[in-house]
Amino acid sequence: MSKLMIIVDGNSLMHRAFHALPLLTNSDGLYTNAVYGFLSMLFKVMQERKPDYLAVAFDLHGPTFRHADYADYKAGRKPTADELRPQFGLLREALEAMHIRILECPTYEADDILGTMAARCEQCDVDALLITGDRDSLQLVTDRSHVLFTESGISKALEYTPALVKEKHGVTPEQIPDLKGLMGDSSDNIPGVPGVGKVTAVRLISEYGSVEAALDAADTQLKGKLRERMLDGRQSALMSKKIATITRSVPIDDAPQDCPVHDLMDGAPVLEGLELKSLLPRLQSLSDTHGDSAHDAKTDAPALAFTPAVELHSREEADAFLAAREGNALVALLLGADFSLACSDGACARIEIAQDLLTDGCDPSQAAAMLGSLFTGTRPIVLFDAKKILHTLLDWGISCTAPVQDVLLQDYLLDPQSRAYPAPESASALLEKYLQNDAAIRDAQMRPLYDDIEMPLMATLLDMERTGFCIRREELETLGARFHAELETLRTQIYDLTGVQGFNILSPKQLGDVLFVKLGLPAGRKTKSGYSTDADTLEGLIGKHPAIEKILSYRQLSKLCGTYIDGFLPLIGRDGRVRTSFDQTAAATGRISSNEPNLQNIPVRTPLGREIRRAFVAREGCVLVDADYSQIELRLLAHLSGDERMIAAFRAGEDIHASTAAQVYGVSLGEVTGEMRSAAKAVNFGIVYGISDFGLARNIGVTRREAADFIDRYFTRYPGVKRYMEKAVADGKAMGYSVTLFGRRRPLPELSSSNFNTRSFGERAAMNTPVQGTAADIIKIAMVRVHQELAERGLRAKLILQVHDELIVEAPVEEAEQAAEILRECMEHAAQLSVPLTVEVNAGKSWYEAK
Repeated sequence: MSKLMIIVDGNSLMHRAFHALPLLTNSDGLYTNAVYGFLSMLFKVMQERKPDYLAVAFDLHGPTFRHADYADYKAGRKPTADELRPQFGLLREALEAMHIRILECPTYEADDILGTMAARCEQCDVDALLITGDRDSLQLVTDRSHVLFTESGISKALEYTPALVKEKHGVTPEQIPDLKGLMGDSSDNIPGVPGVGKVTAVRLISEYGSVEAALDAADTQLKGKLRERMLDGRQSALMSKKIATITRSVPIDDAPQDCPVHDLMDGAPVLEGLELKSLLPRLQSLSDTHGDSAHDAKTDAPALAFTPAVELHSREEADAFLAAREGNALVALLLGADFSLACSDGACARIEIAQDLLTDGCDPSQAAAMLGSLFTGTRPIVLFDAKKILHTLLDWGISCTAPVQDVLLQDYLLDPQSRAYPAPESASALLEKYLQNDAAIRDAQMRPLYDDIEMPLMATLLDMERTGFCIRREELETLGARFHAELETLRTQIYDLTGVQGFNILSPKQLGDVLFVKLGLPAGRKTKSGYSTDADTLEGLIGKHPAIEKILSYRQLSKLCGTYIDGFLPLIGRDGRVRTSFDQTAAATGRISSNEPNLQNIPVRTPLGREIRRAFVAREGCVLVDADYSQIELRLLAHLSGDERMIAAFRAGEDIHASTAAQVYGVSLGEVTGEMRSAAKAVNFGIVYGISDFGLARNIGVTRREAADFIDRYFTRYPGVKRYMEKAVADGKAMGYSVTLFGRRRPLPELSSSNFNTRSFGERAAMNTPVQGTAADIIKIAMVRVHQELAERGLRAKLILQVHDELIVEAPVEEAEQAAEILRECMEHAAQLSVPLTVEVNAGKSWYEAK
């Protein structure tokens, strides 16, 4: 579980406390109401949040660095009340006695220290909660740093996230200084642009993205009084923004680890001396929560001591062994040459399955049956590759209803880029690995991802794999015969056109010799084995020889035959269904893959490829209900970037590619041509993957200069997207990983590489992982909900396939309407975004018809 640091704006909270409470004095006549209110609020937050680190920042008396730019900064503020001024010293004494770190720096303000410490927290993978009543601090809000705004005290305080800042103030946290630059701030005597209020300021910043952009646009795009005010107020706006910007580089030496919470009760004598005895029980409670070493406590797994394994020879012995375990003690089960068990109380057991070692000649299924009380009880079972084991048990006629934990899925979440996850060699090692992984997952704040998405998904995929997808063999064989005939025709044509008979068209070396030696066509790059004949090379030769297009068609048709006709026919089971294996641990982004056969790769972009989907059908009396997210990754880009124009287009239900084209080309939607829309579509889908001007030029057939100009105009019209991409890379460098909306992490070691290409890949991964990874999380959530809802309603309909953003349910005809309703409801409400998630649902007897 991630650690937390609370950083308090001491001056702000003291003023709030002073004005919220009536004057109080102790028997010595010392005013104490502000100290009491401050500590009362602080103790409440500490009790609720249990921080690992804590510091209080104070302003120092005297001018700040902002006064050098604007001498009237904070001019006109009332002096600190005589009853409050001495209480700051009393508070310092109490804080120091409780070992709570006090932070201050000459010429800097408390909110600058808050910004600096929040930045250092994020660098140290520590969450930050900033307690203040200063609205300027809202610019410090990030996904890891929240502001607890105390305008009305702690009990009614608002915890600002980036989304709440946008909701309440109409701009992103980063744009708060821009907002102040235009509207000013009377509390700090920041002038802004005279005559520009908050509503106008929000509109301008939302439209142009920044003060500078709004000022640059004033002369040509604004009219009337507003234009005059913006032109006249340019210098005031820029100065005001600078004054309102909180620095995050105060020259202090402190890091979160220098501000631990410990030995709080050492402050009790000071509170007693101030006669604030009502705070002492709360201080004691906090002290109990934050012991002397609480800040150093780690979530390391407890060390286990295991006893020698006992042999189990019968169901009775196994039941007795399990019954002896206290409560719901964890049991790890490893299936290898034997069945071995290890329990969290240290007990171990083994069931031999080799027939020559068992008196009853027990086979594996009989050995598994001995553990019936384990599989049907309430005690959690720790497995490795749980889906595979549960398949095996089901093949043996054993249904496991006990809660299951999977170390393989834990390994994957913690190291999603690994190519292999070796199984532990013993049940004891498996259990220890589970506990270590569990601690690490909690520390990384991924336990909800594991509990609520990955583990339920495992059960969903298990059911999908056992159900399978019906294939009409006759349709596939007919299609295969047709494809093979077309291949023969193409082969003859290629031989005649090239004048070379009998060469292997699929051999790169032989084809290269024919094209570049015999025919003398312009060769591209050369590999160790000969001339390159990859798709890019051949497509570059189109028009230079009539055989080229035939060769490309031959390659495509040959792949269709080999992979999807000849490859699928032997995999059709006796019940007429083909069963794939879904892999949860293959992709670093969280995407699910399909193997043996790969049902996610059935071609859809070519007419011949789509024909193969005619063979995938619903069983008799059923239909296929197909639901597909519409542009989910672009919708996520709009949500993550917070770009107002993109969000507005999706909310209005516009064609996003046409809308983008209109924005970039500066025309109305009605004036967008097909060519304009295609170019905008290429950028929309490529931008989050860091598409270059070279890549875009190649994709849409323009010069690199034209492509670069298009990208520049795109970012001008969608400034939020540009800021998102830059921030994604910066966050990736600072944290060492990227993270999805649901907490999935992808390590980014490439960002620190000295190799330019490797580093560029890391930057692209930093940009696209939050989008692609969140899309993967959302479809997983939808799958789990669809699977559960179908079961809870008692329907015979089954979820049978997931292909990226598409789900397919096989439903009896009379249940088709309900299945469509469930798919739409579960998919569209899998996540709450700033733009709607929309789903297209169709039905048909075959996959071809349903799609």
